[in-house]
Amino acid sequence: MKLLLSTASLIHAAHCRNLLDAAGIRAELRNVWLAGATGDIPFQESAPQVWLLDADREAEALAVLEAAARPVPGPPWRCGRCGEWHEAQFGACWHCGASREPAGTTGAG
Repeated sequence: MKLLLSTASLIHAAHCRNLLDAAGIRAELRNVWLAGATGDIPFQESAPQVWLLDADREAEALAVLEAAARPVPGPPWRCGRCGEWHEAQFGACWHCGASREPAGTTGAG
């Protein structure tokens, strides 16, 4: 196991772990309940942390987090199922859950 990141925000740590999980990289959260102890114990010991279960995948994990932090710009897209508009970085419709169709498809059946 390897410590990947330590952050002041449990929400940020959980989001990073979820991104890694979606990419097939196993990770776990630690120090989930220690925020209230900050001050009594050092911040470095109480901050939420994301740990990789496979230390050999560190470079891949960092690349996943970097890609999420800097999404590829592009035009918005419209869901072929329900018609909802989305920003370029989203791969599925928030409204109906349909996957984004590859470029060049019309969504017509």
